[in-house]
Amino acid sequence: MINTVICGALGKMGSDIAEEILSSNEYRLSGAIETPEHQEQGNNLGEITITSRLEDIISQADVIIDFTTPGASLSHIKICALAGKPAVVGTTGFTSSQRQEIEKASEKIPLLVSPNMSSGINLMFRVVADVARSLSNFDIEITEIHHNRKKDAPSGTAARIAEKIMKVRKESHIVYGREGTTGPRKKNEIGIHSLRGGDVIGEHTVIFAGDGERFEITHRAHSRRAFVHGALAAAKYIITKPPGLYSMEDLLKFEE
Repeated sequence: MINTVICGALGKMGSDIAEEILSSNEYRLSGAIETPEHQEQGNNLGEITITSRLEDIISQADVIIDFTTPGASLSHIKICALAGKPAVVGTTGFTSSQRQEIEKASEKIPLLVSPNMSSGINLMFRVVADVARSLSNFDIEITEIHHNRKKDAPSGTAARIAEKIMKVRKESHIVYGREGTTGPRKKNEIGIHSLRGGDVIGEHTVIFAGDGERFEITHRAHSRRAFVHGALAAAKYIITKPPGLYSMEDLLKFEE
């Protein structure tokens, strides 16, 4: 059994992961972390008590899964580094300085950090770079839509898509939406457009627009189960690895 502590255990992703673990024969829920002010603080989740202090229960974990906020995740990562515990992090919205701190922590422990845990999206990360390279004269626009409670924009997944494209189109720069008299589209723009509404789990489209034709790649998440299964696969993977910074692409081992 893989003893797993979930940080953000009562959030949308955390609660779905906890539910999956509680019915699993391979994973055991050994801890649940939530904010001190959460109304369920001190209550039970399965057979364990919800707490706000990871440092108090981290010794009970083989791995930590974190879906919280950038500040909370970074704090949890530092606690994991001190305790020598591997972690899977699905939080998005890290600043560049926070990412540097994550890289520093990964020198001590194995860390798998990904803005999206689904297999399809991680294949999309790979494919869009290949298409951007092949259709080098096509304009690129990225759209993403999520539920009306999502706090950050653009999504971490959209940002990662743009990052992958910019590695093969090194002169590109990002434009976040457009308004007013913007003039003709510049050749090296990558437009990112964030939509919010209803209960949409997540949808990402990359548009490659050329003269007389358009090529689109779309991924739609129908439920969070794809992310849940990905997070648990990541937890199983990361406990076998030496210190370092890993991604879902490492786990999935897409062929070169």
